[in-house]
Amino acid sequence: MSKPFYKIKGTNDYGVLEGPVWSNPSFYRQLRLVNAVGGMIELSHQYKPVTTENLVQVSPEEVQKALLGF
Repeated sequence: MSKPFYKIKGTNDYGVLEGPVWSNPSFYRQLRLVNAVGGMIELSHQYKPVTTENLVQVSPEEVQKALLGF
């Protein structure tokens, strides 16, 4: 995946942002969640509405460690 990963502050939900980029951080955007399937990180079919001020950009390594345990 080439899109950056994000974590919702205060949760264990990771995903990638989809849709248009807004300059106002309080506008809601769609975070498409990712999950572990067969030892790989894949996009799920679940979305969560988020504001960019509630997100933290994370490394792919952090996502792997959190979801796959390594």
